[in-house]
Amino acid sequence: MIDLLVDEVSSQLNDHLRLKGMDDLYKCTVGDVTVHDKNNEAGGDNEIVESIILSLVSVEEENALKNNYPLRKVGSSFLQEKSSVYINVYLLFAAKYNNYDTALKALSQVITCFQTIRRVFFVFDNETQESVLNLHNMGFENLNNLWTVLGGRYLPSVIYKARVLMFQQSPPVSGSAIVDIQEQEAIP
Repeated sequence: MIDLLVDEVSSQLNDHLRLKGMDDLYKCTVGDVTVHDKNNEAGGDNEIVESIILSLVSVEEENALKNNYPLRKVGSSFLQEKSSVYINVYLLFAAKYNNYDTALKALSQVITCFQTIRRVFFVFDNETQESVLNLHNMGFENLNNLWTVLGGRYLPSVIYKARVLMFQQSPPVSGSAIVDIQEQEAIP
């Protein structure tokens, strides 16, 4: 499901760039931002240059929705299912361009796109899910720690928090609702 979300976010950004007539200047590519630097240092030819690289940097559980009730009513019956897991996904958009000014303009286009499109819809197992994209602010120290952990050199970048994805994989068990209560006399 995370892969579908990342592909849909990339697709929506590329569609935004195409509608603005900027698809010849900017494009979004899904991949590991640090692999491209390592390939370049090793003399590899798999480096992506002149692109906005979209990478997953973190996944966390949404604690506010952790204690959901396992029973839900559907029509006149109830379904019992294991509690769903709700997650938030942190997406890094890094602008990798030879010209620094072009990288900043590409980053501005990312922010413009997701300022207008806050919700991302995608289909998973014939069920439409919705995720809300919010700009995630990091301090200088946390940003330094992130790029150190990634092992790459810093690129102009922005992080978005995609919330909330629901994971529910257990098959529900159904039962009928109690619609009538009859009182019986106690036997002495």
